[in-house]
Amino acid sequence: MSSVVKLWRGRGGIPAAATNEKLTTSAKLQPRKAGDNFVAIRLIAALLVIFGHSFPLTGGEGPGYLGSPVSTLAVKVFFVISGYLISESWMQDANVARYLCRRALRIFPALSALCLLTVLLVGPALTQLNWAEYFGNPGTWDYLENVILKPNYALPGMFGANLYPGAVNGSLWTLPVEFSMYLLTPVLMILPRKGLWICLTALGLSAASVWFNRIAIPAETVVVWGTNLVSWLEMAPYFVWGIVYRLWLRPGFLNVQVAMVLLLLLPLGIYNWASAEVVSLLIVPYVTLSLGQGAPPRFAWLERIGDLSYGIYLYGFLVQQVVASFFLTPGHHWMNFLLAAPISVILGALSWHFVEKPAMRLKPSRPLV
Repeated sequence: MSSVVKLWRGRGGIPAAATNEKLTTSAKLQPRKAGDNFVAIRLIAALLVIFGHSFPLTGGEGPGYLGSPVSTLAVKVFFVISGYLISESWMQDANVARYLCRRALRIFPALSALCLLTVLLVGPALTQLNWAEYFGNPGTWDYLENVILKPNYALPGMFGANLYPGAVNGSLWTLPVEFSMYLLTPVLMILPRKGLWICLTALGLSAASVWFNRIAIPAETVVVWGTNLVSWLEMAPYFVWGIVYRLWLRPGFLNVQVAMVLLLLLPLGIYNWASAEVVSLLIVPYVTLSLGQGAPPRFAWLERIGDLSYGIYLYGFLVQQVVASFFLTPGHHWMNFLLAAPISVILGALSWHFVEKPAMRLKPSRPLV
C-alpha cells in the first residue's frame, strides 16, 4: 500500500465527485446567465485523469504543467469547482442535516455500486485465485472499506502481472479528501466574519501545501483513515479557494481573456518546484472558474447529456487496469488511454442515469416558508 500512496500523492486521481448543483444570483456573485461550462470542464478533467494515469500504468512518465502531472492538475480543477459550487449549496440552504444528506447522496450510491461490482463481478472474473480462495480471503471483503471512504487498493489475485500491480482502483484516494472538505465547509461558513477566516484558511493551507509537498516533504508517511495527510494538503487548498471565489466574486472579475494571459505569463516566474505550486494555486482557481462562468456558455448543452464526470472518474482506473491485463501495453500509453476512455465514458453514463441521477432525486428540498 505504501507504494500506492507514494504514487498517488504525486500523480493524482478525481475528483473527486463534483456536485451538479446550480448557482443562484447573490449580491456578491455575477448574475448567472443561461447555463455554464462546468459540466464540460469536469468531463475534460475526468478524461485527463485517465490520460495521465495511462503513463504510470504502462511504465512511462507523463506530461505535466505547473509542477504537477496532468492527472494531478485535473484533480485540482475538480476541487476548485467543488468548493465553488458546494459552498453555494450551503448558502442556498444552511441546514446541516439536509446539506450532509445531499452530499452523501452525491458520493455514496455511485461509490457503493462501483465497489460491489468490483468485488462481486470484476474480481471473480479476473482473479488468479479460484472462487473459493477469492471469496474466502478476508482481503476481498476488506476492499468494501472503500464504501466508507477508507481507501483499500488491493483485491486478492488481481492485476499481479500488471506493470503497476496491487492497485485495483488507485483513484479512490481522493474521495475521503473530498468528503472531509464537505464536512469543513459548513464549519467555515458559520464562523463570524467568515470571509476573513475562509481567506486565512485558504492562505494557511496553501502555505502548508507548498511546504510539505514541495520543500520539506516528510520522511515518514502519516496516514489517517487510509489517507496520506500530505496528499490531503495537496488538494485541500484548491477546494477552499473555490469557496473564497464564491464569497468574494464581483461582476467582471472572472474574465476568459485575462485567464489566458495568466496562463502565458505567470509560468514565466517559475524557478523551482515550490514556486510552480505557488503559481498553480494562483492560476488554477482563476482559470477554471473563468472558463466555467465564461459567457456565452458554449458548452452548456452538455448538461442535457448529464454529469458523467464522477462515474468516469470512479471507473477509469479500474478499466485501465483491466485493459492492461488483457493487452500488454508497456510504453504504449496511447493504446491504454484510447481503449479505456470510451469504456469509462459508457460506464460513467450508466452510473449517471441508473445510480447517480435517481439518487439525486432523493435529495431533501429546502422547506417552503
